[in-house]
Amino acid sequence: MKLLHTRLSGWTATFRLPMFYTGTGLSSPLPPYSTILGLLGNLAGRVVEPYETHIGYRFQSTGSDFDLETVRRLKMEKGRLREQPDRNIAKRQFLVRPQLDLYLDNIETFRPVLENPANVPCLGRSQDLAWIEMIEEVEAEQVAEGSIQGTLLPFPQPDASGLILVLPDYFDNAADGYTRNIGKMRSFQAVLSPAHIRRDDLYRLSLAGECIYLHQLK
Repeated sequence: MKLLHTRLSGWTATFRLPMFYTGTGLSSPLPPYSTILGLLGNLAGRVVEPYETHIGYRFQSTGSDFDLETVRRLKMEKGRLREQPDRNIAKRQFLVRPQLDLYLDNIETFRPVLENPANVPCLGRSQDLAWIEMIEEVEAEQVAEGSIQGTLLPFPQPDASGLILVLPDYFDNAADGYTRNIGKMRSFQAVLSPAHIRRDDLYRLSLAGECIYLHQLK
């Protein structure tokens, strides 16, 4: 099968963990699938629905550090989301020199989006600016086993080690003026080191010889 492959690079990336909203803000070492879906929506200039494409990726960075930032908070007032006038200072973790190799199976829809993006790509927050380095179509073959790294796999995944994270697959933003609804939460393994695994939805890239996992957001 053919997949659309694009590479995005940046100076910084921040992937917030949903269970840590107070105190020091920690970043996931890998982008959640909800973040990648949001990235695609930003580039398309519209809401990208979870069923529109399978998502595979390989992510890497050179390290992480912490920064201080001003926090603007929100509150519920008379059933609507309003800005909280109080300000605060928070410590936030960020990843350094990120690189995201993204693979999508809906080539017809997303190649025009990547070639003519509606907005500047961001790897996390609006200040985590990124740029598209390449766009190409690659051949991929479904396999029963192979080596994989730099991606999130559904937990549990035998023969792979990595941080276990509870993350959303996607968010529902249909209600204007209200907080987002979580579409689905799952447990994932953040596989950073190479691991030889067996599972469904595993594909070997013909030219590179490496494998990717294609995740279905529904």
